[in-house]
Amino acid sequence: MTDDTLPALQAEYARLATALATAPSAEQRALIKADIVALFRRAETLIAELATFKESIRELVDRFKTLPGEAAASVRHDHIGASSYIERGWSALAAADWTAAAAALREAIARDATSTTARALLAWALVRTGEVDAAVALCRPMLEADPANGLARVAVGVALLQRDQFDEAAVHLGHVTASASADPRAVLYAHYWLGVVALRREDFGAAVASLRRAVTLGPNLGEGWAELGIALWHTGAPADAREAWRVGAGIRHSPHQTRCRDLETVTAAGGTPPRWSPS
Repeated sequence: MTDDTLPALQAEYARLATALATAPSAEQRALIKADIVALFRRAETLIAELATFKESIRELVDRFKTLPGEAAASVRHDHIGASSYIERGWSALAAADWTAAAAALREAIARDATSTTARALLAWALVRTGEVDAAVALCRPMLEADPANGLARVAVGVALLQRDQFDEAAVHLGHVTASASADPRAVLYAHYWLGVVALRREDFGAAVASLRRAVTLGPNLGEGWAELGIALWHTGAPADAREAWRVGAGIRHSPHQTRCRDLETVTAAGGTPPRWSPS
């Protein structure tokens, strides 16, 4: 490929035009003639290369025409839009607003159908609204594709707990707590729900162990402090139980503040907390 450019050819043209205007000698005229022929050939070469290059641009046009439509592309690439709705869904889950969480997470999936995080968290919301079968159906293909998906496995564990299948629930949740690569949110809630499973079995010592791990990983987990207090109370540690409820009652913006405060008030008045309670 030539290194010539149009400005270079124009500069040579100007030089030759000046030479012709100065009444050249016979010897100079022979040199000028040779240079004019060379300039013509250089121009032809550049034109041929540009014509070839022009045809190659048509290939770009053809490739552009094979791209997916704009709507499909926008869905495929809207990861940023989806992530904002995932965050909204997560915030709604933390606030125990299950309906708002489900709505936000469905919007996230509409923007990015490949997001397993959005689908797994939607399953969390569905479990809490009583749509257990739908939650399990949503998680099953995710776990078949990736058995290490901690968020999906927690959702299945909670669904099994809702069905009173305690052993199966503990197996799923235990997979998550034993994983070194699971999502930290999944690990936190797996410990919490293992504590709830233990409460349902009235294995209060195991409940204390799991719930302590949960609130250590997530000190602002209001429901964790509430259930930990219940477990401690039934292991014969009322002072520790009340301290757990005081911590939970002091977590700002927690939807479990009132519950922790009520548990402390009831027991201070001589009452007894439930042996377990739905969170």
